[in-house]
Amino acid sequence: MVFEDIKLTIPLEEGGQRLDSALAAISTFSRRRLQRAIDEGGVYLNRKRCRKAGRIIQGGEKVRIVMLDDEKLVPFVEEQIVWQDNAWVLVHKKAGQYAQEALHRSKGTLPYELAMLLKLNPVNNKHLRPVHRLDKGTSGLMMLSYEPQALQHLQHHWHQAVDKEYVAMVSPAPEWESMEILSSLSAKADRAGRYHVDKKGKASKTEAFVLERQGNRALLRLVPHTGRTHQLRVHLASLGCPILGDTRYGGKKHPRLMLHAKILGIKGYAMRSKQPQHIWSVEPEGDWQW
Repeated sequence: MVFEDIKLTIPLEEGGQRLDSALAAISTFSRRRLQRAIDEGGVYLNRKRCRKAGRIIQGGEKVRIVMLDDEKLVPFVEEQIVWQDNAWVLVHKKAGQYAQEALHRSKGTLPYELAMLLKLNPVNNKHLRPVHRLDKGTSGLMMLSYEPQALQHLQHHWHQAVDKEYVAMVSPAPEWESMEILSSLSAKADRAGRYHVDKKGKASKTEAFVLERQGNRALLRLVPHTGRTHQLRVHLASLGCPILGDTRYGGKKHPRLMLHAKILGIKGYAMRSKQPQHIWSVEPEGDWQW
C-alpha cells in the first residue's frame, strides 16, 4: 500500500473552478483519483474535511490530500450488531475495520457504515461515536452511541463501571502461567506510532493468564485495569512475548493481529439502565487460528 499526504495551496488563477479540476491541474493525481479521495473523506480544504468534488473554489485555499492506495476494506454487515437499545449499539468489530474516522477516510469506517445500515437521520448520524476504541487490527466488542449526553455519562463512569477481557495469541510463549504487569507507559507515541514502557509515564496495569499452549505459542486471557493506548500490545512485547501479527511491536508476521476483545461488562447505572449489569461475550471468528 502507498500512503500519500500532500499539502498544497490553490493558486489564485484557479479560482472559480471545481475543487477536483483545480487539484488535478496543480497535482500529479488524475481527476478521477481525486474524486475518489474526496468521496472517501481524505481531502481537507482550509483544515476542514471536504466531501464535495464540485465545490467552487476561490483560489488561495490551503488543501491537504491524504490517500492510501490499494487498501482492502473489510465490509461491515448487519450480523455484526450484537445488541441495540435506544441510542446504544454494540457491534462485533472484525479485524481490519476502522473503529473511527481515519485521516485518509471517513467512508468505510464503522461509524459511517453503521449509520448507513441503521438509516440514521442527519442529527443522529452526526453524533454517532464509539464509546471506546479498538485498534484496526483488533477484533471484538465495541460500543457506539448517537446520544451525546448518554455517551458522555458512560465515558465519565468508564473506569469504575466497565470490565473488559481480551484473548491474545503470543509467540514466543511466556515461561510464566500468570503475571501482573504494572509497567508505566509513555503518554505519546514515537514517530513510528509506537508507545513504550516509561518509568515517568502513565501508570498501567494488566493481568495476564495462560489458557493454552501449543508449540512455541500461547493463548492468553488479558484483563486490563487501565486503558492506555496500545497497553496490551506494549505490555506483552515488553515481556518478550509480543502478540502474533503485531509487527509494530516485534510480533511475528501473521494474517491478522491476534488480539480479540472477548468480554464487555457495564454496570447499569453507567448506561442509565434499570438492569444491574450488562455482560456480553463474543468468540473470535474463523480468521482466528494457531
